[in-house]
Parts: sequence; C-alpha cells; structure tokens
Amino acid sequence: MIKVTAIETGKAVCKTRQVTAKEGRSAIGRKIDIFQDQNFVQPLPILAFLIEHPEGLFLVDTGDTAKNSVPGYLPTWNPFFTKMVSIKVAPVEEIGFKLHQMGINPAKDIKAVILTHFHHDHTGGLDHFPHTKIIGSRENWNEYNSLKGKIAGYLPHRKPIWLKPELIDFTENPVGNFPFSHPITSDRKIFLIPTPGHCTGHLSVVVRDETITYFIAGDASYNEENIRTEKTDGVTFQPEIALKTLQNIKEFASNEPTIILPCHDPKSIERLEKLQTFI
Repeated sequence: MIKVTAIETGKAVCKTRQVTAKEGRSAIGRKIDIFQDQNFVQPLPILAFLIEHPEGLFLVDTGDTAKNSVPGYLPTWNPFFTKMVSIKVAPVEEIGFKLHQMGINPAKDIKAVILTHFHHDHTGGLDHFPHTKIIGSRENWNEYNSLKGKIAGYLPHRKPIWLKPELIDFTENPVGNFPFSHPITSDRKIFLIPTPGHCTGHLSVVVRDETITYFIAGDASYNEENIRTEKTDGVTFQPEIALKTLQNIKEFASNEPTIILPCHDPKSIERLEKLQTFI
C-alpha cells in the first residue's frame, strides 16, 4: 500500500503572467510581460509531498524557509525577488515542523528527499535534512550553480554547506510517451521522469499504486488547468520545450488513472483527498 500526502509549507504570491504566459511570446517577452503585469494571483500554496512506500518515506521538495523574510536573505539586486514574487513562511510552517507534527523525525525518518528542481521555494527546507539522501537532476544542478541560475531564481549561496546531492542523468527506461525514466524504488513504483521547460532539467515524480497513479509535477505547470489547456508559464526560457512537456503530461494522464499534483496548485490537496484523476 502506497500513500501520498500533500504538506503545505507557506504561501507564494506572484504575477498572473508568471503563472500563465501570453500565447506566442518569446522567452524574453514573457519576462517583460511579468514585469509589466499589474495583477497578482491570490496566494498559492507551497506544497511538498510525502510518499509512504514499503521501502520507506520519500519527500518530494522541501518548500521554503522562514528565513526568506529576513532582510538580506534574498538578493536585493534582482527585481524578481524584490518586486515580482512574495514568499511568506512562518517558522511552524517549515517542512521540518510539519513532519514533526505528523510524528516523523526529518533528521532520521526520511529515506530520500527528491527535488523537482532547485528553485528556492522547493529547496529552502533542506536545512531540516542534513542526514538524508538528496536526489536531483544533474542538468538542473548545473543550472542552479551557474551565472544564469543566479539571475533566474536560484539561491546557490544559500545551500547547506553539506549539500552533495545524488544527481540523476536520464538516459534510458522510456515510460509511456516520456523517452526516459529513473526508478527510485526496487519495485519501480516510484520513478522520476524529465519534465523540462519551467527550467532546465526539471523533473517530476511518478508514483504508481495498484489502481491509481500520482503525478507530482513540481512546477512543470502551476496548475492542472494549464496542463489541460496546454498553456505554458512566464518563467520558461524554452517555451517550445515547456509546451512539449505539458503535452507529454496530458497524454500520460489520459492513458491511465492519474492524479496530477503541481506544487503550487490550490486544488492539488482537494484532488488528492478525493482521488480525482485527470480523466
């Protein structure tokens, strides 16, 4: 028996054009649209997902940290952090505290933390897992540590000094319409697939139970509706690749009973509780 639980770790507010870009806009045009947009979305959840599997407990993403609100934590030179997005996390909303409330010790009870990507609202809670295997994409790790990464929403200077993730290269094991996958458990019921677009090397986590599949999509899309309508976000620097990823997710979820779980979709928790599949 496998169980997936959504854990909310604070709220994020961003521009509407960050969530859904104008059709046909270039990568740069999308950034201009975000800066010019006067409309903000209602606060979105920052979700992590706990997977209970016979081989252990696996956590997908870690949410952000309350330190996000401390002056100087975010780089003031980057207007994306100062004007485009607001992250609010109370100390008791951090993933470590949430797990303790569930009777789980994050320092020793989690077998592995899987990161869909290294943006700060997905890695800010890493401090709670100094003794845990951290898994991520090599492509995304390289972007995270690059000059481009510092401009594009990563905070490599805030990573724990002990962080040495196990890096995944996707080279084999096609699944459905996805060219590659990477198994996490020996029974292959938890596996990773590449879902690039939101950023280079973004990955998603698929959990196949006996009768239903959970598709933990990270930020491949901000919500299920944009997957259904194939509308990409404003963050991507690769709009064509982002669109192909949405199409691949849509096709995958149309071929087996699948609950799609983006990390910032307000409806993800409800879909998970009701076992509401894509079709």
